[in-house]
Amino acid sequence: MIKERVMELLQDETANKDWQNNGVSAESLCQHFSVRRNTISAYLNELCKEGQAIKINSRPVLFWDRKQLEERYEIKLTDHEYASLKDLTAQLENPKKISPFDVVIGSQGSLYTPIERLKAAAGYPGTGLPVLITGSTGTGKSFLAKVFYQYCVDKGFLAEGSNFVHLNCAEYADNPELLASNLFGYRKGAFTGASEDSKGLFDEADGGMLFLDEIHRLDAKGQEKLFNYLDNGKITPLGETKKAHSVKVRLVFATTEDVQSHFLDTFIRRIPIQVEIPELNDRPRQERENLVKSFYLTQAQRIERNIQVNTSVLNILSSGSYLGNVGQLKNTVLISVANSLQRSEKENVIDILLSDVPKTVIDQNIKNSKLLSFSDQFVSVLPQMAIDDLISQSQAYTDEIKRAILKIIKQYGQKHNRMTFVNNAIDEINQLCDYLIFKKDSDGNDVSIEFLKKIFSDRIVNIESNQDIKFMGNAALVLSYYFYNRERSNWHLKNSEEQILVQIIDSFRKEDLELENIINDMKLITNKAMNFYMDTVDELFVHLYLRSVRKAVNAQNIRCIILSHGYSTASSIASVINNMLGEHVLDAIDMPLDIDVQEIGNKINSYIKNRSINNGLILMVDMGSLEGIQEFINNEVDFPIGIVNNVSTQSALLVADDIRQCKDINKIMDDIRSKIIPSTQVIYPKEIKKNLIITCCFTGIGTANNVKNLLLDSMPEEVDCDIQAFEIERLKDEEQIAIFNKLYNILAVVGTIDPGLPKAPYISLESVISGNEIDKFNDALQACMTDEQILSFNDQLIHNFSLERVINSITILDAHLVMDNIDRAIKSYSDLSEQIIGNVTRMSLYVHISCLIERLIRNEPITTYDLSVIGDTNAKQTFKWIKEAFSVIEKIYSVEIPESEYGYIFDIIRANA
Repeated sequence: MIKERVMELLQDETANKDWQNNGVSAESLCQHFSVRRNTISAYLNELCKEGQAIKINSRPVLFWDRKQLEERYEIKLTDHEYASLKDLTAQLENPKKISPFDVVIGSQGSLYTPIERLKAAAGYPGTGLPVLITGSTGTGKSFLAKVFYQYCVDKGFLAEGSNFVHLNCAEYADNPELLASNLFGYRKGAFTGASEDSKGLFDEADGGMLFLDEIHRLDAKGQEKLFNYLDNGKITPLGETKKAHSVKVRLVFATTEDVQSHFLDTFIRRIPIQVEIPELNDRPRQERENLVKSFYLTQAQRIERNIQVNTSVLNILSSGSYLGNVGQLKNTVLISVANSLQRSEKENVIDILLSDVPKTVIDQNIKNSKLLSFSDQFVSVLPQMAIDDLISQSQAYTDEIKRAILKIIKQYGQKHNRMTFVNNAIDEINQLCDYLIFKKDSDGNDVSIEFLKKIFSDRIVNIESNQDIKFMGNAALVLSYYFYNRERSNWHLKNSEEQILVQIIDSFRKEDLELENIINDMKLITNKAMNFYMDTVDELFVHLYLRSVRKAVNAQNIRCIILSHGYSTASSIASVINNMLGEHVLDAIDMPLDIDVQEIGNKINSYIKNRSINNGLILMVDMGSLEGIQEFINNEVDFPIGIVNNVSTQSALLVADDIRQCKDINKIMDDIRSKIIPSTQVIYPKEIKKNLIITCCFTGIGTANNVKNLLLDSMPEEVDCDIQAFEIERLKDEEQIAIFNKLYNILAVVGTIDPGLPKAPYISLESVISGNEIDKFNDALQACMTDEQILSFNDQLIHNFSLERVINSITILDAHLVMDNIDRAIKSYSDLSEQIIGNVTRMSLYVHISCLIERLIRNEPITTYDLSVIGDTNAKQTFKWIKEAFSVIEKIYSVEIPESEYGYIFDIIRANA
């Protein structure tokens, strides 16, 4: 056949060392074979679509053999079509490193977050962080664990050839001793039948990865047997009488069950990285279609035949419901191939028709005539294809979207002024909208369209109610039709096209913050409701469309915002009042508990920027959060701002009613002062009820709580003494101190900073660890303990407050490893400053920096610190040395220490200088 001879010629020309000068054109081939040019062009384009040829859109258009180029340069090409020979050569000579995760279907979609967490676990120093993968049966937990192992090898975290060991714990659910012997090994004579020493799976996986599936089948004792390795990296075989030995194993666990119901809290706390795999039915339709194609590709390679899949089969398999998740879908594909093979009379190709699909799948979709409609189109799945070639093939129903986007990208590169480009781009989007709604074949009663219309209708009503904005026409209908078609798209942009699109989006973001906020809201909706992840193409469409249908709304005379801490406190108050009045009068901003004044100021500035405010703005807050807010509000504000503290439903209703009556801002504030007078009373108990030990830490309440738990573990059960953790700022509040004195007899304060409570001795955490102030602690405990209880408490204190145990208790880090790394930083600081760090300061740094590293790994740094205290020359020099010395922590743990965190290290070193 001509096609095979064309392919042979491509292979011969590409095998030439000077292949760049030997590209094959359609013109040269039609002369060589004496056939018509359009026949040759059709064959060449078929070869490109099949992944066998590479096409260069030069003049003339040139072709090369793909496999020859990939083998020569030892890479995998990402496209089959390039704009120029230069683009192809650049990819061949500077290939983008493909991660094992990159080829996982859904890596940029529903599996993006789980994969990012796995990457974080893999990159942690030492043996990485242990991982727990959760998800229903058949979702792909074992598959993801194997890819995780391949990623670790690919990145050099594990050596080539290191073992991947898999154990299903369900096999040992009723025999924990047998499980222990399999995991940890045993010594000769450990039990009846143990005639010689035997290594366990931990030893087998040493230097590699151990995957424990169905981990929920382990009972409490089974989980406890893993603690020793999770805590210190050592295992003890059954029957071992001397000592444990170290192994280096990366651990991955998997379960189908609820984590909180099946595991000890102490076990779960030792597994900081937990990822959940979504069920197949919850994944986007496009991902399901790509999975179907990948399974057919596997079968084509296995049976060494070309497979032609009817598009109606592809449609029904991608839309069906599968209780067995990915595993059931994979078996469904296998059965369809087996059925086709049985009836096929062709030698090199089989056709997959609806009749080959299992009856159970057909029955599930029998009511949906659209899914079962016959198609005369087929998708080719060839053994030599790569999955990227197969899932990137464009399909007819997405051509108009792609055409519009590419035209906008092309217009952006032309020399037009800004408004001309924007107007032309909006025209393209409007034409696309007309096509999707009026010309595109679609069943108007399709459930998915109605579902999308409901989602977008509700959201647009919410946006219009809460902002000075209205949309002309039926925006919900347009968005529904767009995302209905876009969800089924297979095409993707080239890197160069994507880069231009990013530039366009960035320019729109900067000039229209209001639409940017709306689009961010749309992203959340499409993600949660549709499992669809908006990309730059979608963002461009939504921005241009909404920009074209937006119309301005006159603002109220005076606007009012309720700002309250909590998930929905402010919005709840505003919603109640607006519903009572029957119109939107009050706006709301819900604030996190730890928000600072500057961040609140930024939110208010954003609100002001996107609204027309004429005669004033009233801010109603739940507490004194806005003290000094005027420093952070835009200086260009040309209207008065009133602030009302201690907002309530009553005060909010009064303000809203005054705004409706068009009262000026001064009159509204006078009404608040005169009419809202609270009646207050505080009732205290007649006598002190409890003895109290307080724990605190300047790094936050989390560490204080961990210190509290260690003290509770040390305290005899019968002792009548409460231990509570508090934030340092609360302990410095005079009103809070007065309440403490009324309610408690404060025996001592234990922590990393002295809050200066009157009559309450401060005992530093490092002195507890070192035992330097144990007598001081004992004197404080005389009020609630007998001498015998104090002795018992001291014994437990020595055990619980070893430096290693403290660090292991308050962080996820390996105590030995982190202390070694901190020692390196301390030595560097001593060399720079020529100062010796004493033992007390060193222990403070061990504890503080361990917590610091964990905070940064979890992306929860302390962001507040008054850097103005570092004022004089000596302090600035010390701060500079600290940043230089402790930057080693950044390198080791791949984190960035903010200046606020460096400030607390500065405090520790200066306090003990």
